[in-house]
Amino acid sequence: MEFNRDTVRKIAANARAAKEVWAGFENNRELCECFHLRPTASGITLVSTLPYAPMRGISVAIADLKPLLSEIVKKTDVLQGIDEDKALNLLEGWGYKSRKSGSFLEENAQALFIQGMILQQNMYNTISTGMCSSVNPGMYEGINFVASELVLADKSSRFDIVGYKDGTLYIFEMKKDRSIPGLAQTAGYAKLINENKQYYLDVLNNYPQCSVHDFDKVAPIAVMQYAANSTSLLIKRAKEAGVGLWFFERAITLRKAIT
Repeated sequence: MEFNRDTVRKIAANARAAKEVWAGFENNRELCECFHLRPTASGITLVSTLPYAPMRGISVAIADLKPLLSEIVKKTDVLQGIDEDKALNLLEGWGYKSRKSGSFLEENAQALFIQGMILQQNMYNTISTGMCSSVNPGMYEGINFVASELVLADKSSRFDIVGYKDGTLYIFEMKKDRSIPGLAQTAGYAKLINENKQYYLDVLNNYPQCSVHDFDKVAPIAVMQYAANSTSLLIKRAKEAGVGLWFFERAITLRKAIT
């Protein structure tokens, strides 16, 4: 697979510029739990993980990023309020497109997964301006969120979620349902990164949410919806492919206000 050096250089430059802007907002928990930055060759994509706009993104020029983030911070009470129509109108005013389907899709699982990782980081106050530090083990095993939809070569090598912890780069491939072919796909991503490590480090070294200055190994993990009648087969195939396997359940997580 060919890597375009000029494209990688542009993404890395936009990552550095975005990181400088994001540093002024990284302590705003509401913003960090609902949005993240995705540097591209043409600029920055501001991605939503809000439940009614999962993985929706808009392109933002570097010069416009700080004013937009400031505006979003002022409106977090609306975005996280009870009036979803009002919140959607606000997002549409910034350029976000609403999704027509109300079905639970892969992007729903992806947004929930990212939010969970960030909530974990915030819980232990580990967001920093340097290399990501480790956090207490939890559901996400202390893995820090780095990037979503990371692609440096072509669209066939687009990584759903990238994480980092203690010298290990984690590649999570999300599947809404159960997928045996997804296991081999995940394993292939690890091989691609190991064979082209410097290209990925050139970009991840200055990534906004979590900079990765180096990594010793790559851990590919497939994430799929749990189903008791297919668990043993998937575990067997994951071992054969040499990838990790996490199951998610569409269960309720509670935050108790009054008991």
